[in-house]
Amino acid sequence: MLMIMNARLNRPAFSMIEMVLVVSIMAIIVTIAAPKFADAESGRSLQSAKSVIESDINAIKLRARATGKEHVLVFYPADEMVVASEGTSIDRNIVFVRQLTDEPLGVELSRTDIGGDENIVVNVYGELEKDFTIGLLHDGTEIFIPFTGTDFTRTAVTEVDTEEDIKTESIKINLTIGGLDIGIGL
Repeated sequence: MLMIMNARLNRPAFSMIEMVLVVSIMAIIVTIAAPKFADAESGRSLQSAKSVIESDINAIKLRARATGKEHVLVFYPADEMVVASEGTSIDRNIVFVRQLTDEPLGVELSRTDIGGDENIVVNVYGELEKDFTIGLLHDGTEIFIPFTGTDFTRTAVTEVDTEEDIKTESIKINLTIGGLDIGIGL
């Protein structure tokens, strides 16, 4: 009897109980880890978009300080677009357009808490007129980006162009080099 027991103990095989335990532990790990890896792509896209939008708004704030002119940030949730305009008239003085659904961002502007006409004035000191939050959505995952304002009295904003005018307007660049005026229309 002792020899039979020694033969069993010296075998390099797994018992059925060990195999069931290993498979059970692996199943638990997979059920917990798989959803986290599935959401990782969406999370990375949202974090990238958040960084880009924060940088865009900071650039507009710096531009307002550098030019000494107020700027208006306009959010168009239905068109997934953010537009910045120099001055308080949303017209041909557009200095920035970000289409959020285009690559590399590929996110949706799900909501803002700005209300009304969905625009924010940036004063000549580069300050936002009030606190606001925007929401970004990608593959069912949503994040919120808060911005801090200073609660100053805003200048009246007039919207001359619609978001459709902004999308379809061609970009015109004029360069003057040594008296030579070069115009480029894109």
